[in-house]
Amino acid sequence: MKKCLKKIIALFLIVLMLLFTISCKSFKVNYDSSRLLSNLYVANDSTFADGTAKYIVVPNALEEQIVNNIGADGYFIASLDRFESSFAKYHNPYKRLPMASLTKLMTALIVLENCDDLNQEYYVSSDAVDLEKDVSKANLKSGDRLKILDLLYGLLVPSGNDAAMCLAENVFNNYDNFIIAMNNEAERIGAVNTHFANPHGLDSDYHFTTAYDMFLITKELMRYPIFKEITTTKEYKSNIIQSDGTVREETWLTTNYFVTEELLMSGNVSLEGTKTGNTTNAGNCLVIVASDKKTNTKYISVVLNAKSKRNSYYNSNALLSSIPK
Repeated sequence: MKKCLKKIIALFLIVLMLLFTISCKSFKVNYDSSRLLSNLYVANDSTFADGTAKYIVVPNALEEQIVNNIGADGYFIASLDRFESSFAKYHNPYKRLPMASLTKLMTALIVLENCDDLNQEYYVSSDAVDLEKDVSKANLKSGDRLKILDLLYGLLVPSGNDAAMCLAENVFNNYDNFIIAMNNEAERIGAVNTHFANPHGLDSDYHFTTAYDMFLITKELMRYPIFKEITTTKEYKSNIIQSDGTVREETWLTTNYFVTEELLMSGNVSLEGTKTGNTTNAGNCLVIVASDKKTNTKYISVVLNAKSKRNSYYNSNALLSSIPK
């Protein structure tokens, strides 16, 4: 009888453990879904979720601070530190929009926050290079081995989707965990109208951001000096160890017009960091970090869904030129 009772108790405990495991998995799914389906976050100084609100300008969703002649669905410009400057201009700062390769700013942030040794090498998988033909790539090949630092250059200079995939697969040794980390980090910093479905930015129903959220993400990246070093680089050469042990040199060229100086920035600022993005749904997107030449105050400009690539730069210059002299 005692043995039978023990077996019943053991079976009951096993059932409880199984139910607990299932409930935990369900909670994770429901948690992610709640972020996707949550109402539009309307922020002001008193409701902003993160304690850093007192340091940055938080736009009022019920008002707009327009800069004339800007053709973009959403834009935002403000100082990194409101005590240095309370200037801000914005239009649809909380409107959820596709972000294209601006996604790679968060990809880079997760890497920098979790990888202490940028000289560590990662292998490139066949999945990482199994991409659509017309997407931006760093020309990586299955079996390649290269440093995390080089992958960051491949991510941000030519905007390589293959570099994004390789990093996402390797940082936590699990692609899904990387995407979870991206979303957790967005929530941590207050970017609550952002959701990531991938590490590169190809269009997806569950992949969106806002001009204000992208400001917050870029602000976090500015804690790492390597961000400026990489994104203001015109050309980078990477030595890649191939699957057969030989070394191949890849040269990556930026397509950013402000870095190549095909277009010149507003004369009152200097470039501190930048990232472009473009897909059919996202249009042309551009993030600029700029420093006021007179005061050294740093500003972040975000333009989402401009009508053309050049238009995104013209819009950014208009925002930068509106900074008080």
